[in-house]
Amino acid sequence: MKTSRHRLRTGLAGLCGVASLWSADVSQAALAQDPLVQDTLPSLGNYAIKHWTTQDGLPQNSIRDISQGPDGRMWFATWEGLVSYDGLNFHIQNRGSDPPLPDNGIGALVTDAAGDMWFSDARGDIGRHDIDGSWHFWPHESSAPATLIQSMKIDRKGDVWLLYENHGLGTMSHSGVFHYNAPGPNQPLSTVYRNMAFDSSDALWVGTYSGIVIREANGHVHQPPASWNLPHGLSWPYHAPDGTFWVVSDSRIFSIVDNRPELAYDLRNHGRVTALLQDRHKALWVGTEDHGLIRLSGDRIETMPDTLDPAAGRILSLAEDREGSIWVGTSAGLFRLQETPFSAIRRHNGLAGDFVRTVMEDHANNLWVGTDGGLSEIIGDGPPQTWPLPTRSGHQPEVLASVEARDGTVWLGTYADGLFGILADGTIRHLDAGNGLPPGNIRALAFDAAGQLLIGTQHGLYTLDDTGQVHHVAVRNPPSGLITALYVEGDRIWVGTLDGVRIIHEGNTQALKFHGLDGAHTIFGFLPIGTDLWFTSDRGLYRYRHGKTAHVGRAAGLPVDSVFALAQDHDGYVWATSNRGIFRILLTDLEKAADGAQHHLSLIQLDESNGLSSSQASGSAQPSIALRRDGSLWIATAIGIARTEPARFNDFLIKPPPPPVALDGIAVDGRDIRYVRRGGVLHVPSRHNLTIRYTAPSYIAPAEIIFRTTIKGSGASWTTTGKARTLELTSLPPGRYTLSTAAAHPGQAWPQPVTLVDFVIDPKWWQRRRFWVFCTLMLGGLIGLSYGAIVWRYRVEARKLSRIIERRTRDLQAQTTRLEQADMEKDALLARLNIQMELTAKQAREDALTGVYNRRAFDEAVETMLSGVRDGGPEFCLAIIDIDHFKAINDNHSHQSGDQVLREVASLLKAGTHAADMVARIGGEEFGVLLPAQSLQAAQARLESLREDFHGKSEWEIPALEGGVTFSAGLTRFEPGDTVKSLLKRADKLLYGAKHAGRDRIHVA
Repeated sequence: MKTSRHRLRTGLAGLCGVASLWSADVSQAALAQDPLVQDTLPSLGNYAIKHWTTQDGLPQNSIRDISQGPDGRMWFATWEGLVSYDGLNFHIQNRGSDPPLPDNGIGALVTDAAGDMWFSDARGDIGRHDIDGSWHFWPHESSAPATLIQSMKIDRKGDVWLLYENHGLGTMSHSGVFHYNAPGPNQPLSTVYRNMAFDSSDALWVGTYSGIVIREANGHVHQPPASWNLPHGLSWPYHAPDGTFWVVSDSRIFSIVDNRPELAYDLRNHGRVTALLQDRHKALWVGTEDHGLIRLSGDRIETMPDTLDPAAGRILSLAEDREGSIWVGTSAGLFRLQETPFSAIRRHNGLAGDFVRTVMEDHANNLWVGTDGGLSEIIGDGPPQTWPLPTRSGHQPEVLASVEARDGTVWLGTYADGLFGILADGTIRHLDAGNGLPPGNIRALAFDAAGQLLIGTQHGLYTLDDTGQVHHVAVRNPPSGLITALYVEGDRIWVGTLDGVRIIHEGNTQALKFHGLDGAHTIFGFLPIGTDLWFTSDRGLYRYRHGKTAHVGRAAGLPVDSVFALAQDHDGYVWATSNRGIFRILLTDLEKAADGAQHHLSLIQLDESNGLSSSQASGSAQPSIALRRDGSLWIATAIGIARTEPARFNDFLIKPPPPPVALDGIAVDGRDIRYVRRGGVLHVPSRHNLTIRYTAPSYIAPAEIIFRTTIKGSGASWTTTGKARTLELTSLPPGRYTLSTAAAHPGQAWPQPVTLVDFVIDPKWWQRRRFWVFCTLMLGGLIGLSYGAIVWRYRVEARKLSRIIERRTRDLQAQTTRLEQADMEKDALLARLNIQMELTAKQAREDALTGVYNRRAFDEAVETMLSGVRDGGPEFCLAIIDIDHFKAINDNHSHQSGDQVLREVASLLKAGTHAADMVARIGGEEFGVLLPAQSLQAAQARLESLREDFHGKSEWEIPALEGGVTFSAGLTRFEPGDTVKSLLKRADKLLYGAKHAGRDRIHVA
C-alpha cells in the first residue's frame, strides 16, 4: 500500500474510455453532424430504464415491432398477439378476444395518415384497428402466400405495402383492394429480409440476404449500381425522420449522400446491426444482434450501461414515442429508456456497495464514496475504483463519515471497524480500541480551528492527538451518546445529537433543545448559508440566526418530517434529501418561510420517476450530499449514488403536453360491448348499469394523471375530477347524453375536453311518449263521459233536493225558535261555570290563608325558570324563609293568632319584593321566594332588606308578642345541572343551618 494515490489514479484513468465511449471507424459524413446536437444530447446515464417481460403482463417476450397510435397508446407485435399499453396496463388482442384475430403471430405494424393501425401475421393475414375502435380483417388471398409478412410501409397514396418473407411484395388499399406479384425464381425479392423503406422519389428499397433491392415507382426492380461497392450479403434500408437515408450492411452503416453511399460507421466490433432509430436529438440508436444498444452521434459511439444487459438478447425493434422515450423490443422482453434529470452509479458500475452512505469531493476534484460494502473513489469521469481497507473480519467496512485533512489525508468513520486514514501516498492508517477509540459507530468527522480531528462516536465526542491517541474532548459537560453531525465555525463546534444541538465554545457546552410534538430530537446535519446556519432534523429544517432559531416543517409545506442533508447550488436553490425523495426549494422561499412571511413552500419533489434508483437518501451519515466544483450535485441513496446538474435541471421540468384521452371500453351490467363507431350513438336500456372506461396514454408518471369528466344531457350537467379511469352510471333518467373527458399532468392547465361517447338511455315502454299520449287521450275521454253522467245525475238530484229543502226549511224554522230559547239558558249556565272555574283555578295555585302562591305554583315556576336557563335564559336565585318560634305563637296565643301572623308575614314579603319576584307559602310557616335574573349578592341584599322590614314592624296582630316576628332563610343560586329537587334541598339545608346558628339570619351559598 506504499504506492502513491497519484499513480493509482493514473492507472485507473487509463480504463475510463472503455466504459461507455469507444473509438471506431467514423466517416466524415458522421463527423459533419451538427455539433449543437451533440452538445444537447443527454448522457446515457440520464436514461431511466424500465424492463417488462411475461411476468409483467406481456404474453410473449419477443417484441417484433413497435408503433404508437394517435391516441398515444403504444402497440407491440408479439408471437402471442397484438399488445397495447397505456402507461399502466397491457391489453392483449388475440384469437381468444372479441373480435378474435385471424392468428396470434403478429409480424409487422404501421399507422397510416388517418390514424388507423395496420398489422400483419404469420399466415399472411392483414388486419386494421381504426381510430374509432373498430376492427377489420382480410384473410390472405389465395394468390398470396400464407407466410409471415415481415414489414409494412405506406406510400404517398395511402396504400400499404407488404413484404412477404422470401416471397416478394403485395399492396392493399385502405378500402381493402389487394394486389400481389409473385417474384421469379431468380429475382432478389425471393430472399427478402424484414426491412424496407421509401425514398424521396417514392422508390421502395427492400432489404434482402443478397443486398439491397430497389423497386422504382414505375415498377422496375433492380439492385444498386456496382460502382456503389456496397457489401454483398444481408442489407436493409432506414429512412430517418430528418430525411437522411441509411443503408445497413451487416455491421456497417452507410448514408446515401448525392445518390451515393458513404460509410458512416463501421461497427464490426459491436456485432450485427438489427435495428435503427433516429431520435428527436438526431442521434442514431442502433440495435445489435448480441451486443445490446448503441447510440451514434457525430464521432461518438456510446454503449448503454449494464442496466440494459447485452445478454438480454437480440434487439428486434426500436421506436420513439411523442414524449421522447425510446422503446426497445428484444427477444427477452420490452425496454423503455426515459430521459431523467438524474443518472446513477451503482455496484454493477463498480461501486463497492449499492447502499451509499457518504459522498465527498477532495482538493483534487476526486470523489470519495462510502458504501455499505466499503470505499470507492471516482477519479475524473472514470469508473469507480474500490479501496480495500484492512479489517479484523476481512470484510470491507460500512463507511458512515468522511473528511479531508489539510495535508490531503482522507479520514473515514465506519459502522463497527473504527477509524481509517488514507494518506496522500496511499498509506492506510487504522485506529481502533487500541488507540483509545470507543466501540460502535462513527457517523461524523470534522477538523477544529487548530486542525485536530474531531470524531463523533456512539459514546460522545472525541479528538485525535498528534501521537495517534484518541481522547474525550476536554470541555465542560461534553456531549454524550451518539453524535450524528459535526460542523466547525471558527472557535465554535456545532454538534448534532439524538437530543438536539450542542454548541462548544471556549471550553463550555451549551444545549439547544427543541420541545413539543413539532420539536426536533435528532439533528442530521448542518449547512451554513450566508451568516445563517441551517440544521436538518427529524422535524424538518431549523435556521439559526443571531442566537434565535426558526422552524420550517410540515406546517410550512414540507411533505416529510425527517430531512437528512442540505446543499446550496449556484442558481439560488437548496436541495434537501429525505426518505421520500429529494426536494428542490428556492432559497428565497425558504427564508420567507423561516421568517413567517410565506406560509407554504413551493418545492419540487423528485423520486424514482425522475431517475433516482431509490427515493431513500442516506441519513445519519456525513456528508451524504456533495456539490462539486463543476456544479454537479451528487447524492447518496439506498441504491447507488445519484448525480444531476442543477444548472440544466430546468430543462427536465418542462412537462409533456397533456396526454390525449381515449375510450378504453364500455360495459352494460358488467358485460363488455363493442366500441361505438365515431359519430354513432350508444343505446342503453333504462335502469341498467353503464360502465365507461377511459385512459390517457402517457409514460411519464402515468399514475399521477388526473381526469376531468363531464356528462351533459337531459337539461343537466355533472363534472367529476380525479385519478379514476372508470365511470359507473346508474339510474340515469331516459334521455340523450354526451360524455367528454380531459386529462392533464398535475399542475397543468386543462386542455379542451374530448368527446368519448354519445349515448341514449332508452325508456321503458311505460316511459315512452306514445304511451303517455295514449293514456292522456283515454283519460280525457273517460273524464268527458264521467262529466256528462254527473251533469245528468245532478239535474235529477237537483229537483229532488228542491222539494226536500222546502220541507226541511219549515222544520228548521221551528227548530230555530226552540234552539234560541235553549241557547239563552246555556249562556246563563256557562257564565256560572266560568265563575266556578276561575274560583277553582285560583284555589289550585293560591294559598287560601295568606293569598300568596302555594307550593304547586312555586314548583311549577322553578321548573319553568330551569327550562329557560337551559335554553339560554337568565339565571335566578331561590330562598326558603321560615318564621322563627312560630310554634310558640300557636301554643301561647292560639292558632287563630298564628294564622293572622302568617297573613301579615305574607303581606310583608310581597311588599318587600319586586313585581318580577315570586312569593309562595310552601308549607306551614315556610315561604319560598323566587328572584329571577339576580346575582347572589343582590338577592342577599333583598332578603336583608326584608329582615329590616320585619325588625321595624312593631304592630302585630298580637300586641303582647315579645321581640316581634323574625325569620331565618336559606338563599342559593342556580347551578348547572340543578333540578327543582336539588335547588330546594340546597336552600332547605342552608335554612336549617341558619336555624341552628341562632335564627334571625340568612345563610347563603
